[in-house]
Formats: sequence, structure tokens, C-alpha cells
Amino acid sequence: MEFLTGTANILPVLYLSLIAILLLNKELRAKRGALSKTLSLADLNWLAGVVFLHSAVSGLNDYTGMLLALTFTAYGLLVWLDAMLFVQYRIEVNRETITWFFKGTKGLLKGIPHLFDVLNKYWPAILIPFSITGAFWLSVYSLSTEVSLLAAFMFVIYGCSASTPRTFRVLVVLFGSGLSLLSVLLGSELRFNESSMLTLLAAFLLFINIYAMLKRPKSAFFTTPSLLPNIVLSDDFIVAEQTGRSTDSHFIPEPKSIQRSNLFGCCKGANVIMITMESLGCYVKPYPGAPVDSLLEKRFGSNRWLSEQHFSLCPNTTVSTNQIYTGMYSNNPYNKKDSAYFGAEPYYIRDLKAQGYTTLFLDSANTDLYDYWKLLERIGFDHVWGTQDIPANGLTADYRLWNMVDEIVDRVGDRPYYLHLINDQTHMPYEVVDKQRFNRHKGNSQKALYLNAVEEVDYIIDEFLNRLAQKLDLSNTILVFTGDHGESFGEYGYSFHSNSVIPEQTQVPFMLTHPKLSAKTLTHSSHFDLFPTFFDLLGIDYQHKSFGQSLALDNRECCYFFHSATLKGNTPANFSLVKDNQLYWFDRLFNQTYQFSYQHEHWSNIPVSDKQWIETMLGYNLLQKGLINSDSERQSG
Repeated sequence: MEFLTGTANILPVLYLSLIAILLLNKELRAKRGALSKTLSLADLNWLAGVVFLHSAVSGLNDYTGMLLALTFTAYGLLVWLDAMLFVQYRIEVNRETITWFFKGTKGLLKGIPHLFDVLNKYWPAILIPFSITGAFWLSVYSLSTEVSLLAAFMFVIYGCSASTPRTFRVLVVLFGSGLSLLSVLLGSELRFNESSMLTLLAAFLLFINIYAMLKRPKSAFFTTPSLLPNIVLSDDFIVAEQTGRSTDSHFIPEPKSIQRSNLFGCCKGANVIMITMESLGCYVKPYPGAPVDSLLEKRFGSNRWLSEQHFSLCPNTTVSTNQIYTGMYSNNPYNKKDSAYFGAEPYYIRDLKAQGYTTLFLDSANTDLYDYWKLLERIGFDHVWGTQDIPANGLTADYRLWNMVDEIVDRVGDRPYYLHLINDQTHMPYEVVDKQRFNRHKGNSQKALYLNAVEEVDYIIDEFLNRLAQKLDLSNTILVFTGDHGESFGEYGYSFHSNSVIPEQTQVPFMLTHPKLSAKTLTHSSHFDLFPTFFDLLGIDYQHKSFGQSLALDNRECCYFFHSATLKGNTPANFSLVKDNQLYWFDRLFNQTYQFSYQHEHWSNIPVSDKQWIETMLGYNLLQKGLINSDSERQSG
């Protein structure tokens, strides 16, 4: 049988088979963390490069074609092994790990006995290496029919096994397997001109890439990087090496003593109710493009304080809570022992209690998860309720919060109080109880379900406040509405939260009101500013340092450092810094460096000005915040 003859037929079906195999591999990798399961433009570009290279060598000798097939097969198997190791051990195949393997210091074979436990989570993974090998070697022999059948088979397996939205699976399976089977059915009657097929594919991808560069759309298809080239890229990053610039250029926000504003004590003796809706990104009005009309937002009236950009410095409930109540950075408290950094002592609640306040924490989620109860105990609340402490009385999910009104009233008595209220239904996988009433956002997507859950929880908490107001006087109350962190839906390859520092996961709504306050628009703020603001308005002097300041102060510095709770090795997998209207981000999972500019109320991706400096500056911040140490600063996972 001759090699590389009649390759015109093989190019389109080879491209389709590689797409089908990559879809299965992305589904496998997504079993660990909320990484994107769908194809991206970057994926299509890389796979097109493989096909173009195949075409370029098709006119050369047989051995060149065989060598190319061998190279692609080996690389494809590494991509599959990378996904297997990532899911099972959070090890990634890259230049560093391959070097470790050959040096014998950290051989990847150590975990082989348990590597295939992954198949219990996703059985089609066993088909991926055979399909990779088959696709490239069948293409060497120009067996177009066999490659077409392979592609169709892989698309059908994907459609039957994937957990991505049903509509997407159906479209992918029908389109991909349909084209593949078409070439089988027509057989020899189907003859494409190789040059025209390549030209058509190149023109198609060129058009989409130009559109992406000009419009910079934010959907997952356009923003998700490809993991395909990561194996040959370095995962090292520089932490403390100086780049010849001054120390100030490292943008290191430092903790400061809390300052008084001219509003110090204006709300003296007021109660404080802080609502941090679980996973609430900026999806409620009046934020630009927000699809949710909020009942809670209407409570804030004409004298509200509204932050245009309010940040959660880590998109994880546990870490976010720890940072709110300490005013300092921390990482994975009570979660992963070998990487936990607890930060400062949580003095805020203790100081409130010293002023005669009753402090209460009410959460309809399970506070036993990740040992959350240990953190709440350390913070020092007088009373803590989790889902196991809330009676049902005929109600379910977050509706049970209504049953806690009388309990709170009894605990408060006639003393001033601080109440932190958080819910559960808006946490992934999202839950809507009353589907007939809360179904305005149509479709089967995760985002539609999430938005309906937000609207239901918004109603539940608003009604909770109505019932509380019937039994407690809320007229002298500082009311705060925010999110513990944000939520993303595929942007830059990330869904849900905890795993990235993209604005969708770190930017949350923030509103504050009290009858004695005048309206105020804040250009920026963070969770670090919450308690400094409370103490300022309540007239409580506070001696400890914090990264936050009272939001009543003008000319506050706009400099925030972010990190993910998801780790790579013992370091955050994502970290970034906002300085004024510039955002610098290093994504270690996708091995990407980004730079953004805040324009027209949106973050826009712009070309990276100095990749090495950005990575060095961000690594230096990790070190200064105590989020990594000298032993782990170069650990690549």
C-alpha cells in the first residue's frame, strides 16, 4: 500500500477526527476543576496547523510522512497522559516534568499503579490513545473511509458520554458524525481538491480570527486558550529576580493603619446586616448589562453607596471569609494542610463584641464542608448556624432561612447586633425550587439556571428582611449587599469559581446604605474595606493594620492583588494585580500571561507589554503576601 497518496480525501476527515478526540480529552480533563469542555478557536487553530503540516509533507518521501505521523502520535499520547495525570494527581506534563522524569528525580511512573482509576470517572478516556494512534496512522495510508468511521464513532461516544449541555452535544454529534459518514457513503465519488479544501479551511479560520481580534468577544469559544502547546512550553516563573526597575514598580499594596474619615461615628450604635449572596457576580442591576432585576437592590434607595468595581481578592468562600474578617491575605485555611496560610488573627468580631455587639453568622449551606466551621469558630461569632442547624418546618433549601427570624430576634434582644447572612442555592450546581415562578431565563445552560437561582434567592432574602423588620427595628441599620465572590461561565476557559482570577470570578456587586448617609459612587473597593468602613461609620477606633480603608475616604489607592484558591502544586494556579485601570494576570493552568485595560465599564484584553516583568512582579507579590515561600516559589506542580 502506498503512503500519502490521494490525501485530498483524508484532510477534512482527519481534521474532524482530531476535533472529536480533542473533545473527549477536554471532557476528561474537566473532571478535575471547572475547565472548559468545549472547543475553542485556539483549539481549531492548532488542529488546523497539524492538518496543514500533514499536507505540506504529503508530497515528500514516504519516510517523512511516517516520521511525522510518529511525532504527532507521540505528542497526542502525551496530551492524553497530561489529562490523566491532571485529573488523578494534579501533575501536568510540560518541559519541567519531562525533565524530572528523565533525570529520575520525580519520575511520572511513581503513580502509574493508580493512574487508571481515572477511568472510573470517565470510561471513554481509554479510547483516546487508540483513536489518536489510529487517526494518524490510517491517514498515512490515506484510508479515508476508515478515518471517517473513526471520526463518526468518536463523535457518537462523545455525545453519549459527555456532561456538557445536551443541545451542544446533539449539534456536535450530528454535524461531526454526519460529515464523516457522508464521506464514507459517497466513497470514491467524493473527491475534493486538496488545495481548495485547505484554502477554504484557512479562509474560514482567518475570518474568525480577524473577527476575534477586532471585536474581542468574551464568550468561551473566543477566549479559552488551548492546552495543546503546553507540553513544550516552560511552566517556570520568576519570583524575586529584579528586572532593573525600581521596587515601586512591583505595585505591592501594603497594610496600613485604619484612618478616620469625616463621617467617623455618624452611625454610632447602628446595627449591621451584611448579605453576601453565594457566588454572586455582577449579574444584578444597576451593573452594566446585568440581566437580573433585584428586589434587594431596590432597598438601597437614593442614598446608597454603590461601588462600580468591588473585588473579592480570592474567589473562594472560605478564603474570602477569612480575608473579610482579618483584613489580610490568606490561602486555603482549614483546607489543604501543606499549603494553608491563615494570615492574621481575626480581631474584627472580637472588637465588635467588646463594644457590646451580639455577632451572628447564618448560612444555609453546610458549614462542615472543608472544615468551614473551624474558621467560623476562630473568627469568634457569638452564634453560628449552618444548614444542619436550620429547621425545615415544611420549607426547603434557602427558604428555610425564614424559619430563623424568631431565633435571631431572641438572640439579639435589645443589644446592637452584627448579622452576616449567606445562602446556598446560588452555589454550583445551582438550585431553583419554585420553577414555575422563577424561570425567566430560558434554556438548559448552567448560566440560565444560575440566573433563575439568583432571582429566587434575591426574593427569599428580601422576604427574610421583611419578616425581620416586623419584629426588629431596622431603621438604625447599616445594610450591605454583596457577593462572597463571583461566578464565570466559560470565559477564558473557566467556569464556576475558585479556579481563576478573571473579573467574572473576582468582581461582585457592592451596595451599602444607612438613613444618615448621602449617596456616594465608589470607583473601586474590595472586601478588605468592609470592616474598616463599618468601624469608621460606627465610631470605633481600631489599632490593627489592614489592607483595607474606610470607603468614606476619598483618594484611596487603587491597587489590588488577587489569587485563586485552586492550586498548582503548592502555589495558586492563578494570580493577578489591578493597578488603577490596568489588570495583569498570570494563568499557570493554561500557561498564559494577560494584560487588560478597564474601558467603558468593561475589562478589555490588550497586547501584553512585558511578559517577563508581569510574571516577576506577580510572583514577587505572592512572596510578599506569604502565599508562597522560598521552598515552593519555583514549584511548577
